[in-house]
Amino acid sequence: MVHRIEPTMGGVRWIETNKEPVYIDKGASPKAEYDLIVIGAGYCGLSVALQAAKQGLSVALLEAGTVGCGASGRSGGFVVPHFPGGLTADDLIKPFGKARAERLAALIAGGPSYVFDLIREHDIKCDPEQPGWIQPAHSTKSLKRVKKAYNSWRNRGVDVEWLNAAALHERTGASGYVGGWYRSTGGTVNPYALALGLARVVSDQGVHIREGAAVTSIRRDGAAQIVTSEAGEYKAQKVAITTNGYTPALYPGLQQSVIPLRLYHVMTRPLLDNERGVTMPSRIPFTDLRKSGGFIRLDVENRVVSGGAVFNAGNQPAYGKHHAQARIAEIFPQLKGIEIEHYWEGYCALTDAFLPAIQQLDHNVYSVVGFSTRGVALTQTLGREMALFLAEKKTADEMPVRVCPVERIFMQGTKQLLGGLAFPVFQARDALGLT
Repeated sequence: MVHRIEPTMGGVRWIETNKEPVYIDKGASPKAEYDLIVIGAGYCGLSVALQAAKQGLSVALLEAGTVGCGASGRSGGFVVPHFPGGLTADDLIKPFGKARAERLAALIAGGPSYVFDLIREHDIKCDPEQPGWIQPAHSTKSLKRVKKAYNSWRNRGVDVEWLNAAALHERTGASGYVGGWYRSTGGTVNPYALALGLARVVSDQGVHIREGAAVTSIRRDGAAQIVTSEAGEYKAQKVAITTNGYTPALYPGLQQSVIPLRLYHVMTRPLLDNERGVTMPSRIPFTDLRKSGGFIRLDVENRVVSGGAVFNAGNQPAYGKHHAQARIAEIFPQLKGIEIEHYWEGYCALTDAFLPAIQQLDHNVYSVVGFSTRGVALTQTLGREMALFLAEKKTADEMPVRVCPVERIFMQGTKQLLGGLAFPVFQARDALGLT
């Protein structure tokens, strides 16, 4: 999947508002051997590298493109204290067991606080805002699932607040929502700037970061692993692959263990003064359960940010812009016809369970995949846990997700193909109130 990498990030608006220095790869010579090689310099790889270095490991971080050029720098920058969609910890108890389900729930609940604390600690200039996050219900059917999520968190002692339709409208200015829940820890960032800031911190920890180093093979050499890349060979005792939707076929079944989902984001023109007072007056971002895109935030310039899944037919940008414009007008009627000034695409990664997975590929070689649109926080917290596992400070039994062999997704290729053609179906189901 290396062909998906586009290191120049053409069209991604976050580059224009970024305040962090762009990472400069000075081509420093690598060590003869490392304790750990991490593949992929997105949030997950950066987090694994940072925390492993803090545990005393020598670390090299190899990136096929440039730091943050994949899903991390192309995302919407939502820092969300919740599972994907309507999933709850209660849904995981049967397949995962209560102890592991609760560990993962605690990891997700604490994710935004961890991210914003890290930003403050290292003064990462990524326009962080922490006004909270809302999961609103757009239909009677979705209201039941949203209320279930709220109750699941409340029953675990998490500080969540239920909002009726009037309270939700007061905080967001949005129309059509019938209720929802709020948590104060959520927020937003400039996602590209956050990746660059993390790279700065990682480099300061002594991690060797190498861009333009697409990995082509990994082979065992006694107890060690030899990683061959376009920038040369690296030797390490352990390897962590954190490439998600850009994962190459380095091991049998690895590419088939995840479904890359192509997403797009848009930004409108900046809101006018008279629009600001009635459009997200509290600046709280929100994400509903619509599969055809029901997420909204403001950026630092008061542009509305939204998006959805790319429909792989016809003129994709025109289709995406038209849909986003219509969805924004549906939620904020006062913005009907607002100009869409920026459009870009990228890939996230899904598993069948819509939850991340840690896979053991070989002796001391692991992959972490599948953050399912919750990547800003979950990649970093699970990356921290992965580093503790690699540093042998946690066992596999203590991890918040299972450490398993490669698990191929049944009919992965077909699901990936259909995923690129399903957006009109999502739109129809949402319009009929079936989600």
